[in-house]
Amino acid sequence: MKIIDVGRVCIIKRGQDFGRLVMVSSVDSKSNMVEVEGAKLKKRKINMLHLWPMDKEVKSVEELKKIKL
Repeated sequence: MKIIDVGRVCIIKRGQDFGRLVMVSSVDSKSNMVEVEGAKLKKRKINMLHLWPMDKEVKSVEELKKIKL
């Protein structure tokens, strides 16, 4: 089982988007980069080390908007 997989909900822990809730939309394990998207965040690639994975998984951004911390 992978910790960071497609659909996993994560919190960004570094950079200008610190603290934002995002979901992983694709994973590139060769370069340690993942593509994430969030409710108030455009789709972008960020390093896996900058994410804090949570125990929840979603299928769409609309489901992500309903999650409360």
